[in-house]
Amino acid sequence: MKKPYNWNSLINSLGDCNSPYAYIVAYYLSRFDRDGYQKLGFGNMTDTHEKIGSLLGISANTIKNFRDAFDPYHENRRRGWWQRELWRFEKEIYEGFKEYSEEELYVLVCKILTTPKLDFEQLFDSFSVSDDTLIFPDEVGEVEETQTFKEGSIRQIQVNAYERNNPARKKCIEYYGLNCYICHFNFEKLFGEIGKGFIHVHHIIPLSEINQEYEVNPIQDLRPLCPNCHAMIHRKYPPFTIEEIKDLLSKN
Repeated sequence: MKKPYNWNSLINSLGDCNSPYAYIVAYYLSRFDRDGYQKLGFGNMTDTHEKIGSLLGISANTIKNFRDAFDPYHENRRRGWWQRELWRFEKEIYEGFKEYSEEELYVLVCKILTTPKLDFEQLFDSFSVSDDTLIFPDEVGEVEETQTFKEGSIRQIQVNAYERNNPARKKCIEYYGLNCYICHFNFEKLFGEIGKGFIHVHHIIPLSEINQEYEVNPIQDLRPLCPNCHAMIHRKYPPFTIEEIKDLLSKN
């Protein structure tokens, strides 16, 4: 992942900013608006702010306020709600990341939310070619094809992270299909071509509870879930079970 072109001046501007990660995430939400919220998969705006706030250790309202600061500079539904000149470090963030594509910023936001304690100056040095681009810690990401489904082996970057296995994800989807295992939602049926092949994959046993490498069974250990059901499972720790979420859904 490339650093912003104004990296040095961005770092120098952060003396009055105690949460650069929150501002970068807020910039992403402001710039990409509904698409950004939907891609993160945390639910509606309020749920997204609450989840991000809990991950970064700040209030949900603070995330909203940070986003509002960038809104007048982007074409979104809230443009003009709160107009003021950007503070110095906000300008540096705005200028530094405006050349990033949506996918690049999404990957960066995922990195921030999965390693929120990583020192900001080390953020761009900590990217690995095998880093995942999904928020939830139990989502399996892209690795080279293999027939052995090994999960959970720890690799050292700047913090410990659990390796994910993409073939296991594929086997899970081949068996269960692309409908959400809980609510049966299918992205392709509703959104057409852009939803084709899209689904989250959930680990029934969270990887964070596994301290050694183990051989994952794609049929027993994984389930396809839509982002909404997946987000609800992770509303507490340890996560809700699939059966608990199904029961809640049936009652409501």
